[in-house]
Amino acid sequence: MSKVTGTDAVYYSVRDVARASAFYKGLLDVKETTWENEHGAEFVLGDGSAFGIGKLPEHRASGCVLFAVGNLDAARPRVEELGGKLDGDVREFPGVCVQQWAFDPDGNSFVLHQRTV
Repeated sequence: MSKVTGTDAVYYSVRDVARASAFYKGLLDVKETTWENEHGAEFVLGDGSAFGIGKLPEHRASGCVLFAVGNLDAARPRVEELGGKLDGDVREFPGVCVQQWAFDPDGNSFVLHQRTV
């Protein structure tokens, strides 16, 4: 049996692929995708990891991913500019990180995450 060696990609279920693709391209500052069509898209991030979206027959908001950012204060406004919603206040974990929970236009939750260590 082969053991799991890492996370290949994280995917979210979305209702509208074009809208979700525009949202995540803007949020992640990604210009190109690994693949993109009417069924979904996959984006390669700066660290080489992958994040994707896919349209399922029945949408269900799913999961939570923490997106690494260098400056949380600068990243927060982009969420609402792109049609998402911030969820509550910035949360600080002294000596570890600061984070902002948010929702994409399909209701999937994610976190903008800035390490402080």
